Amino acid sequence: MTSFSTDADLLKWEPLLMRDLAPEGQRLARGGGASTQACQVTAPDAAFSSARVRPGHIIHLAAADGSVDGYWEVRSVDDETHLTATVVGCETDAWVPLPTATELDYSIHTFDPQHEEARWALLARFGLEADAAAPDEDLARWISDHRSLRRASVALVLATLYRGQSADGPEASGLARKADHYARLYEDEITKTRLHLDRDADGLTDDVRSLSSHRLRRD
Repeated sequence: MTSFSTDADLLKWEPLLMRDLAPEGQRLARGGGASTQACQVTAPDAAFSSARVRPGHIIHLAAADGSVDGYWEVRSVDDETHLTATVVGCETDAWVPLPTATELDYSIHTFDPQHEEARWALLARFGLEADAAAPDEDLARWISDHRSLRRASVALVLATLYRGQSADGPEASGLARKADHYARLYEDEITKTRLHLDRDADGLTDDVRSLSSHRLRRD
């Protein structure tokens, strides 16, 4: 099932998120000896496809001497040992090459579980949760443009992440403030969201759904 936001979307709002909150238990890949050329990463010991690395994930590349140390957006997984990556948020026709280097350490963590929870929460807010009689039915397929929920999904994921980290520690109050900020932003975004639903996949809107109304558009 496709989520409404990706890890790359999160970094557009919080560039240091992977450095500060990368969950070790949600690591997809880690290793060394990687090299980069243009927009390709080659890692002979990797298993990118088997680890379910996909576009929208973030790869961290670092050199021992500090000459390379950054996070890049995965754009494609070419095979087990090769993937294509570029600067987060680059347009498809304007990819920025990676720094050319060898003997790089690499790691890929993900917030996919949090994106998935946000997905179900958003569907429920709009009354699109699966029916108990058909729990595997994915009503997200009715939504004509999943991008309409991207900002709300990002805000909800970030609110969840910062709330989960704000329980203890010297930075707890700062994290709690961030959690509150993104929780308010989530409510703002979802309140103004209008979902165009195409129930029969004919390319035409059947109805428009928002939190304030549900208006039938056609039979």
